[in-house]
Amino acid sequence: MRVWDLPLRLFHWALVVCVLGAYACVKSAGITEGWLSETGLDWMTWHSRFGYGVLTLILFRLIWGLFGPRYAQFRHFITGPTRVLTYLRNPSQVIGHNPLGAWSVVAMLAAFGLQAVSGLFASDDILFDGPLSSLNPTLSRIFNSLHHASEWVLISLVILHLCAIIYYTLFRRQPLLRAMVTGDLPVTRDHHAGAVEPALDNAPVALRAVIILLACAALVFWISQY
Repeated sequence: MRVWDLPLRLFHWALVVCVLGAYACVKSAGITEGWLSETGLDWMTWHSRFGYGVLTLILFRLIWGLFGPRYAQFRHFITGPTRVLTYLRNPSQVIGHNPLGAWSVVAMLAAFGLQAVSGLFASDDILFDGPLSSLNPTLSRIFNSLHHASEWVLISLVILHLCAIIYYTLFRRQPLLRAMVTGDLPVTRDHHAGAVEPALDNAPVALRAVIILLACAALVFWISQY
């Protein structure tokens, strides 16, 4: 059954590319001991571009969580702590995000969103000033420290995410990785196939996603030119 719509799947893989790209630029700058490599590639410029990409995607996902298809909407998968504890005591297969996975999604969106926003205010006082770094020097210093200190928090979240995928794939027999490519998840007898509703994944959904994405990209571009 179709669970993950195409815009949501593209968001997921685009975020992977942008996060890896931003991280690779930072590490490459460290290896070359400067933002400018011997080939003339400006690592900082590309780090910023990937960061703008992350911010655009996070904004898109927040809006898509309100106006996207059924299983992309936050109201359909974010639950309270009671539901999470119940799921931990008696795990059962869920169409879409399970209660624990839902909060991992929230954590990753919040962490990467905060990292992208803090980059807007970051400044090294030498080569780089974020587009909003001049608004408030004190705020800039706080966000700059946060931007550099949160590296291992983000890495830890990614590792936990990968471990969860491996666990559910090997031990729970849920093909999550394949589902994030095809959009489809198997529906078991326990779900009573007639009682569950597949996610809409058609041309109007794609058009809505394009409009939202372009609006988010325009906003981030405007901020970057501040």
